Order: sequence, then structure tokens, then C-alpha cells
Amino acid sequence: MTNEIITSVQNPLVKRLHQLLSRKGREEQQRFLVEGAHLVEEALKSGAEVVTVIYDQQRDMDPACQRALAHHPEAVQVIAASEAVLAKLSETKSPQGIVAEVKKTAADWAKWVDKKREEQGSLLLLFLDEIQDPGNLGTILRTAEAAAVDGVVLGSGSVDIYNGKVVRATMGALFRIPVFTQSLVDTADEWKVKGGRVLISSLEQNSVSYDEADYAGLTALVIGNEGRGVSKEMFAKADQFVHIPLYGGAESLNAAVAAGIFVYEAQRKRKDRHV
Repeated sequence: MTNEIITSVQNPLVKRLHQLLSRKGREEQQRFLVEGAHLVEEALKSGAEVVTVIYDQQRDMDPACQRALAHHPEAVQVIAASEAVLAKLSETKSPQGIVAEVKKTAADWAKWVDKKREEQGSLLLLFLDEIQDPGNLGTILRTAEAAAVDGVVLGSGSVDIYNGKVVRATMGALFRIPVFTQSLVDTADEWKVKGGRVLISSLEQNSVSYDEADYAGLTALVIGNEGRGVSKEMFAKADQFVHIPLYGGAESLNAAVAAGIFVYEAQRKRKDRHV
């Protein structure tokens, strides 16, 4: 922890970190911001590469964050700042008094799959096809982590996984579940070569109800765009179409709700069959 107190929004560090509120800035710097004591604590506890923590000089740092800092595997620059600086680095109407700069992580999806398959035999993945609403994406990740989904592949055209609204909606799940951002079509091809099956959420006439589908072995569930559904390119990759019956007057379900129903049913069946 430094003795420095940043009071000016024109400070070079503040100006650089402010750029991380945009997708362009995050891509150029390969870093992103997390805001709030809970998310900062989760980032530190996960072992993510936290570079800088800035907290409001007028507030005591959250004790849980202090403990997490003490046990973080790498040194972190900790700086006190004015309320105006924290407001500059916040996307919320009521800044929460602490932000952290975190390095993005990158992993090889194919190697990760091979390792996980060797360790546990079966895998349940979510393929997300152009999910564009930040709240939906964050909720899907939070639900996937809660349901012990092994990993998530986020296709091109989706909202940025490091968007502030997405990060907040995950409630820390972003730091606990593997997420890969890459072409879904190419990933589906690789998945099939590895013996995986692709189940697509769709109301096609030949689809089966979600509670009748087989989720055993290497299974990837595809959830489509909120308005357009699954793309034509991904439709061609389907081994099976599955749907959730709509008993009322609604024409469709929210993408995050549908994802939750699918993954919990998948895990129920896999648990019953010990796969």
C-alpha cells in the first residue's frame, strides 16, 4: 500500500484506467475494471492478476478485501483516492468506493477440453450464440457456475464479457468458471472431432422436450440470441434440437431463464446417471 493519495481526475493513472470503461480500451490494454468490495474480494481470492486497487480515502477499506489482499499471490498496487476519482472510474450512479484493475486471461480451449476430459471423462459446456444483453450474459454465467457447468464458449457478436454490467451481474462467477471467447462454428467442429455432441435450443418440429434429452458424455448446449435465436451456421452443427414447452401465451423464454432450466436439468440427469 502506498502513501500516495490521488485527488485529481487528470492523474495519468486515472485517465488510463478510465479508458477501461470502454471495450476499445479493454482490448487495447488487455485489462478490465471490477467495482465494489464483493467483486474486488472475489477477484483477489480467485488468484486473478489484480494489478491495482483504488479505494476511497474517506472510507475504511472493506476488511474482507484487506484479508484477500494479504493472501493474494502477487503484489498489488493499493492507492487511496478522492471520491471524485472513484466516481470517474465508476459506471454506477452510486460509486461503491473501491475498484480493481485486473489483467485479462487467455487459455487454449482445445487443450483445456483435453485436460478436463482426461480428468473427469464427461463435460457439460454452454455455447452462447450472440448473447447481447449484459444482464443476460452475467446471469447465465452466474447460473452456469452455480450449476457446475464445466465451461462457457462465448461466440463472436456477443456483448463483451468484461463489460462492467456483465461483470457485476456475474457476482464473481466470472472468476470461477472458464469462459472462452471464440468462433462458435469452429469450436463446434473441434468439439465434434473430440466426440462431443451439440444440443441446440430451438422450437423446431423435430426437437425434443428438455426433460427428454440426453445430456450424458461430452455435451454442449447452445443458447441463441435474445431476438433471433441460434444462427443458421450453428443450426447446421446440431446433433439434436431441444426445447422448453411453453404452456402459457408467451412465444419464448428469456435467454438466461432458458439457460438455467437447461443446465439444471442436464445436471440432474447426469447426477442420476453418474456421468
